[in-house]
Amino acid sequence: MKDTNIDVVNYISRYDPKSETRIQRLMFLIRSGKFHSQHSQLYALLERQLIEAGNVKRYHEVFGDDANVESLGDDIDMEPSCSTGKERVAYEYKPSNYGFVYNQIFVESATITASHQLATLETNLRTSRSSLARDAILQSSVQLAKHLISTGNSAEAMHQLTMAKSYCSSQRQIQSLFLLLAETGLNCKNYKRVRELYDPSLEVKNEMNNSFVSKLNAARGVAYLAEGKMKEAARSFLAITSELTNNDFNQVLSSEDIALYGGLSALLALDRKEMEVMVMSSPRERNGTTTATVLASKSAFGERLEVIPHLKEAIEAYIRADYAECLSRLDKVRGLWEMDMYLAPQSKELWEKVRGKCLIQYFEPYSSVSLYDVMESFSFDSMEQLEDVIADFIERKEMRNVRIDGVKKILSRLSVDQLERQRRKEMLRKLCRMGDGLLNNVEGMLLRTTCVQRGVIVGGSSKRVKGRRRDWMDVVSSQQHHENACALQSSDEDDGEEEEGKATMDDEEMDMMEIEDSAIVKD
Repeated sequence: MKDTNIDVVNYISRYDPKSETRIQRLMFLIRSGKFHSQHSQLYALLERQLIEAGNVKRYHEVFGDDANVESLGDDIDMEPSCSTGKERVAYEYKPSNYGFVYNQIFVESATITASHQLATLETNLRTSRSSLARDAILQSSVQLAKHLISTGNSAEAMHQLTMAKSYCSSQRQIQSLFLLLAETGLNCKNYKRVRELYDPSLEVKNEMNNSFVSKLNAARGVAYLAEGKMKEAARSFLAITSELTNNDFNQVLSSEDIALYGGLSALLALDRKEMEVMVMSSPRERNGTTTATVLASKSAFGERLEVIPHLKEAIEAYIRADYAECLSRLDKVRGLWEMDMYLAPQSKELWEKVRGKCLIQYFEPYSSVSLYDVMESFSFDSMEQLEDVIADFIERKEMRNVRIDGVKKILSRLSVDQLERQRRKEMLRKLCRMGDGLLNNVEGMLLRTTCVQRGVIVGGSSKRVKGRRRDWMDVVSSQQHHENACALQSSDEDDGEEEEGKATMDDEEMDMMEIEDSAIVKD
């Protein structure tokens, strides 16, 4: 296992010590298997928080006797040397190997205490509902939801908070409940519900403060990021204003997370002009129109990038079209991706997308480029890998009018004559497709007309038969062949009737001759 030299204790201290987010991030760091030398500290932090919160459910999952393969999940980073599978990894990272013992006394006492608290809170909620006091119902529901969150039952807490929305009577209550819903929804991975909490009209309402809207945008951005929707995530993070101060929303994410998520998603989804607006230090007029509010929010986000200097330098290098420098700076931030529970599952994909975007922009002003220079600048492992990436871009039409010279290892843009020939070929293919469709339609009409004339009824078919191209002479000859076959069949029928009539006449003549012969014999 690769041991990453990052101070995880300092990293985890950014989050609220009582939040579910901190618990999930601690568990993710342990499961990742990349911080082996700091596992003892991680387990100590996790045990302390679970005991203080009385979270028996989580404590049993991590420190219980059955906390083996299932508790590790699928986030373990296994190397080929781990030939014995996940069981070996589970044994290696077991809490007991670091001196942690399952505290049965805590489990029993905390279970009893949590049961009593739950019964009391449920009784208070029933009493409030019987009195029909809206504020009392809301307060009881929120207290019950917070208790469920602290004991590891976030799904039930989400249900209670959703039911409590109808009892809010003031904007302050709505804001407090929505933020708690956003936090709980992210912990439950219910990203759709988190996204639905945001309403675009909130930004124009005077009674809504910017801090609340910024927190909703931050939660919505995390939801989009977890779903892989980078453009929507970038828009959400860029909308965060300066009213959201450092660690003001650390129940969900830290200020460093906002900078990392927003900068990375913007680098993936936005063009150079939008990126330039994002890192501006002050508002200004652009294209003759002043957009002070938007630019102020984005300049505020540009200031947030100061906490991650390498990411800010990578964005500035991208704006200057210095793509090799951009990737070099960004590579120094990849360690932060691998320790983040939202970015780590898609870390490799994100790096390939950023490198691919830089590669496309790099080739834009040139007519031909040496693939050896590209491979060296963009840190590709082999020429085959670079060619596969470019071929994939060409197939997906992200790089147009280019071709790869496999012998000279040159990526070149098509000339004017080559483009003209390519357009002609495309036009001919289009005309051929149109001609095939016309021929199929005409053939179908001729066949239907012939069937109607001959009194032939054809039943419907559920299968759709694919048409094929035929020449007009084939259609005419097939129709003539069909008419000749029908005429030949009718003539055969007439000949058959004549032969049958002749046979009948011959039989009658034979009978008459026999009668005449018998009469002669009698005479």
